[in-house]
Amino acid sequence: MTSRPEGSPGRLPSLGQDHAAGHKTYVEQLTEGGRLWLRTKPFYAPPTEELTLCLRTFAHIVEQLGLGLRAQVLDVGCGPGWLSEFLARCGYWVTGIDISEDMVAIARERVAAIERPIGEGIEPVAEFHAMPVRELPWSDRFDAAVLYDTMHHFDDEAATLEVILTTLVPGGRIYIREGARPAPGSEGERQLIEEMELYGTLESPFDPAYIEQVVAKAGFTDVQRFVEIDELVEVGDVSGMFNRMREQFSFRMGRRAPETNILIATKPLGGGAAAGFSAEITAAGSWRPNEDGRQLVLDARIRNTGDAFWPTGPFGHGVVTIGPYVPLPDGSRRELPRVALPRAVPPGEELALELAVPRHAAGDANEIAVDCVREGIAWFSDLGSSPLVAPVVR
Repeated sequence: MTSRPEGSPGRLPSLGQDHAAGHKTYVEQLTEGGRLWLRTKPFYAPPTEELTLCLRTFAHIVEQLGLGLRAQVLDVGCGPGWLSEFLARCGYWVTGIDISEDMVAIARERVAAIERPIGEGIEPVAEFHAMPVRELPWSDRFDAAVLYDTMHHFDDEAATLEVILTTLVPGGRIYIREGARPAPGSEGERQLIEEMELYGTLESPFDPAYIEQVVAKAGFTDVQRFVEIDELVEVGDVSGMFNRMREQFSFRMGRRAPETNILIATKPLGGGAAAGFSAEITAAGSWRPNEDGRQLVLDARIRNTGDAFWPTGPFGHGVVTIGPYVPLPDGSRRELPRVALPRAVPPGEELALELAVPRHAAGDANEIAVDCVREGIAWFSDLGSSPLVAPVVR
């Protein structure tokens, strides 16, 4: 993490220091109170403004990404691991990386202290690695990457995002939450420069339009920018409601720059998708009526033949479900109700289960196909797997 290349526009200039050394020694430069904060963040007595900021951001991440149980999440620049801890408590499989050994040690302690279990038969899962972000060794692994208040520490934003893109599975998403670059000569800019001088770290936030361009240039698609409007307004406070609406309108019309950079973007489907999510589906026999005749059932076995973990859970996006359908002559599908997986499925494991579809929904179909679906992203057959097609016995 040396000084960023000359000519990188759109962000606060660095001071040309050895940023890697500054970030590695950051914890030891802190006061005792500062080190305590790392172990309790976002909680502290008395509360700081970061408490509400962190909790709101965490809620946004969970809500917007909508990940399933044991979804693979990369916490980039995890610091002391407060966000990794919260994500692990949700049942996600979290991998936190940070260049600082001291930060990683604190993150491991925080997750180790989580009271178990976190759900019925569910333990928290998190791993941490001390490494520069551009040396991430994984490809096509993570369902999501989260960068909370960390991109301004990375000297080469384009190269960093390209590496993160590689680590995501096709259809995986990145969530970025950053402060925006303060106005030249402002108090905010002065404070960032003072922090760089004091700790030797890189504190270089981005112009909103520039960071959006860099994310797209790195290869992400469906780049969306968001603004935070997290504030309670009294029902009778008409002027307060109007001011919030006017503020939102100013953001949308580009008349006012937001104070934060919040973006969500997607890794496009393509190379590596089939290897990441693929299945082998077999069946013993045909679809047959059940005892009361209201359903058609099939004894099936489904094996995870890819190298990606199949998450399941109440959220829609990214979870894996079983998708029965009636194949139509034009090659399209008449979809039948989805069947939820009974549990998450690691690579190489197999499920044996009885599939059931409403008989009335199948109509007079002579055969019903079965495929797996990565909800909101793709059917497995679109990624290279072969669906099972079984006849219907009346």
